[in-house]
Amino acid sequence: MLSVSEAAELNVPADVVWKTLGDFGAADRYLDVVERCELRHHGSSVERLLHLRGGGLVHERLVQDCPHDRALRYTIVDSPLPVADYVSTLRVDALDGERCRVSWSATFDPDGAAEEQARDAVAAIYRMGFDGLRRLHAT
Repeated sequence: MLSVSEAAELNVPADVVWKTLGDFGAADRYLDVVERCELRHHGSSVERLLHLRGGGLVHERLVQDCPHDRALRYTIVDSPLPVADYVSTLRVDALDGERCRVSWSATFDPDGAAEEQARDAVAAIYRMGFDGLRRLHAT
C-alpha cells in the first residue's frame, strides 16, 4: 500500500474553501483536467463521475462527509489512473487571519505502473487542485 500526502496554504478563509471542496459535485471548478462533474445519488450513497478533458472517466464514491470538521473521504471505483484500492481524504483547516491549509492525502496500490509513477500521478492531481483553488478564490 502506497500513500501520498500534499498540503497547501491559501490566502482564503477556510469556510470559503470548504464551500467549494465540500460540494462533492464541484470538482470541475478547481481541477482543470475535469470537463464536467456529474453527481449520482443511490439511496444513501453519493457518487460522482468526472468526465475528463480529452476523454476518460473517473468514478468516485463519497464515503464520509464531515462538514463540521471541513473534511471528506472518498474512494475511486473506476479510473484511468494507475491505482487500485484508492481511498482519499480532503481536509481544510483554518489558520490565522483569513488563511487556511488544504490537506489532500490517499492510500492506494499501484495498478499497471511502477510505484513512483502511481505516486507522481496522484500528487500531480493534488497540486493541480491546489492551483485551481488559488485561481478560483483569487482576490
